[in-house]
Amino acid sequence: ALVDIPLLWTLMCLMFGVILLFNPVFPLESWTLPPMIICVIGYGVSVVLLIYLIAFKFRAGRSNRYIWSFIFILVS
Repeated sequence: ALVDIPLLWTLMCLMFGVILLFNPVFPLESWTLPPMIICVIGYGVSVVLLIYLIAFKFRAGRSNRYIWSFIFILVS
């Protein structure tokens, strides 16, 4: 988790950077930037921990892991 969470944050920041780089009009107001950063940080932590939880739950290789994968895709 110490590697995955900062990696996810880096990828999300690069994604926002590319969107802002190729968008001629800045899509955000200055007051909306801090809440968006807080949401990105919280989303990164929660998604990585959810993935670890699912991986721990299905470590034995049960047959219904595909259902959980589908649910994870819907939640994301």
